[in-house]
Amino acid sequence: MKSKSKTETNSEKKSQNSITKQEISIKRKILKIKAYTPICKPLNGNVSGSSISHLLKLWNFRYQYKDKKQIKEATATAYHIKGLRGTIRHRVMAQCKERGLEVCHTSDKESDKKGNRFLPEGFHLIGSCVEKGECIVHSIFGSRGNRSKIRVSSLPIANITQTSYKTDYKIQIVRISTENRVNLSYDGKSIQDFGERYFTGDFEFEIDVTECNPSELGLLVEAVMYLQKLGRGYNSGYAEIIVKSFGLVDRSISRTPKWLTTNEFTIEEKVIEEPIPKEVIHALEEWQNFLEKATMEASN
Repeated sequence: MKSKSKTETNSEKKSQNSITKQEISIKRKILKIKAYTPICKPLNGNVSGSSISHLLKLWNFRYQYKDKKQIKEATATAYHIKGLRGTIRHRVMAQCKERGLEVCHTSDKESDKKGNRFLPEGFHLIGSCVEKGECIVHSIFGSRGNRSKIRVSSLPIANITQTSYKTDYKIQIVRISTENRVNLSYDGKSIQDFGERYFTGDFEFEIDVTECNPSELGLLVEAVMYLQKLGRGYNSGYAEIIVKSFGLVDRSISRTPKWLTTNEFTIEEKVIEEPIPKEVIHALEEWQNFLEKATMEASN
């Protein structure tokens, strides 16, 4: 095989250096929330063929931990926290209703076939305000055919009992437990039982608010301050949430391709976050100004 000349080697190194300088930066505005739940069953659903009401299972992964002087391996399961976006939306709707604003409901039907009313007082059908004057809830969350301005996300959760561990994945450590229940019994004997999964502990989630104007951001901040529940009731998911702290940051993500000796590329990522607390104060002020203006327009 013909070996590379010195000129070819230098040219290749020059190409590698020029590629690694092609840095692309993505800038976003993120509302970060730190919370705690003593008990959470977030909108669980039964998996076909199972008697356990599961959290949304994502994947199994391996991790390493130190047991005395030995390094051991174990397997854990990653789950998704469900219902965060819906919880935020319902809290936003509640905040608006308490302030006397008529905003979008989550329903696009006013009543069912039997005439039972879906639409509570103080709300209009979702998306019906777009042509005559879009409400602030629709402006933030959108509807079918209308894009949302925000994105709610959180890292997966997992149950790892060891205090020190190592894994290749970004996860949040919580306590996940299964409660076994007797659903049906006859003559003192269980003939049908099932289990439900819950989690407890500290967790974090975030809202990408890059596209929100100050008054919309102020409404979201106020809603986060009043978050208490996750889910809509006993059967469809419930939790007690305590918001410990929140903050707004400017996030800059830079990614650079790095040429490996295997003629493949890996990606080096650099994340810089700058806290912007003054924008939170300004947003809350703009939300109050929005409410005062809406009150004056309603009274005229």
